[in-house]
Amino acid sequence: MIDNCYIDGVSARSRFGVWVTKGGYKDLLTFPALKEPDKNDWPEEDGIEVDLSEPRLQEKDITISFLASDPNIDASDFIAYVSNPGYHTLYVPILKRTWQLRLSDQLANRVYPSAREFSLKFIEDAPVRPVASLPDPGLFIRDSGYELDGVSFADYGVVVDVARNELLKAPAAKKNLCRKVSTTDGQIYDVDHLVFESKDVTFKCHFKAVSMDAFWQCYDAFFAALIQPEERQLYVDYTGEEYPCYYKQSSGFKILSISNPVLVEFSFTLVFTVFRVGETEYLLATEGGELIVLEDDGETVIDLGYGE
Repeated sequence: MIDNCYIDGVSARSRFGVWVTKGGYKDLLTFPALKEPDKNDWPEEDGIEVDLSEPRLQEKDITISFLASDPNIDASDFIAYVSNPGYHTLYVPILKRTWQLRLSDQLANRVYPSAREFSLKFIEDAPVRPVASLPDPGLFIRDSGYELDGVSFADYGVVVDVARNELLKAPAAKKNLCRKVSTTDGQIYDVDHLVFESKDVTFKCHFKAVSMDAFWQCYDAFFAALIQPEERQLYVDYTGEEYPCYYKQSSGFKILSISNPVLVEFSFTLVFTVFRVGETEYLLATEGGELIVLEDDGETVIDLGYGE
């Protein structure tokens, strides 16, 4: 057994016979969710108008699973220790990072003949807001065809595994003026105007980095980029379009490999403030995929559907 968790500089295993179970610290990695921003939802326009001049983060709930198997030490001593008032500094050596947490609740407790398994819920009241930077994953990252404000996800060590189905799905239509009359069948609906709501899209991804230090650089840089003031611009290669959006929340963090390389899967959700499915444009290009432009200005592309 190893010392895989320290509370206020004290080894949980050596002092209390307690250690974090495999994968029991995954909630530590979750990005804090964004507090719901002020917004206007105009009935005559697509999407929403959001105030993102000063986006703020929510506190973060963190559940950690522990195991105690030393018959000479009562695990309740550990719970009593973290129940002391104030914040506690949690350090996980394998993650090479510390967190300032307070105890909130005990969510699970199973007592076996020679062991005890339990889960404690902690709160991070003041989540750390990282500084924006451009990291170096330290190895080749496959480009998934997504850019955030002009920067490829691959530059942050992020590979998108699943997103296309949700992204290409049209948002729901906003409800227009509708009147129900008790003396007639059905309803009377205003069909002269059709606009769409905003929509949430969840991206299932994974971080890939050469080391734990490189992972944290990528992790901090990507989260910092997501929570910058104002709307983000997401470019999607397979549609050739750029979409206004903002970060909402994350989930599903799971460490797949701790080294050679570090692999961490996760999901995050973006709110697309305006999204409308348009007709496909067919542009003339070479076999290599490069757009052909007119010689006159070197910029105008050739629309194969023009005039139809």
